[in-house]
Amino acid sequence: MKTFPELETDRLILRRIMPEDEADIFAIFSNPEVTRFYDLDTFTDRTQARDLIERHQTQFEKDAGVRWGITRKGSPRLIGTGGVGWQRWNFSAILGYELAREFWNQGIMTEAIRAMTGYAFTVVGMNRIQATIEMENAASARVLQKAGFQEEGVLREWGFWKGGFRDVRCFSLLRKDG
Repeated sequence: MKTFPELETDRLILRRIMPEDEADIFAIFSNPEVTRFYDLDTFTDRTQARDLIERHQTQFEKDAGVRWGITRKGSPRLIGTGGVGWQRWNFSAILGYELAREFWNQGIMTEAIRAMTGYAFTVVGMNRIQATIEMENAASARVLQKAGFQEEGVLREWGFWKGGFRDVRCFSLLRKDG
């Protein structure tokens, strides 16, 4: 089994998501504020958290990407997750993330994104990282811009979740931008 890459920032540890994180994952994804702009329905059962943890582990084992659990230094509590899915054929990755509601507006996700994108560029050799967000998600747009991403435009009906097609705003970060 390959070694999971742990990342460290000034305030955070980004680590493997473990089965014992199930309660924390459920707490994050059962909050409708967190899932408002997410392509998953709000969790109603802990088995959904267990399934999500397993999907992230499978993604890593298949070398399709990596999803980190985000914790504050000195605390084992998982407060969010973030990661990148590889599109190796064109040296690009897709970024995704979420954070427990009580940790919003503290710069935590910007700090975590910088660590994740640094890993994708320097260790994995990616050239481009892309993130898409729902049109109304102004907070996520600010996070991405603070992390150095540039808005490229709107992808019309790019996604389908929660029963409908979704227009999304597309942001990207290139290796040469950093």
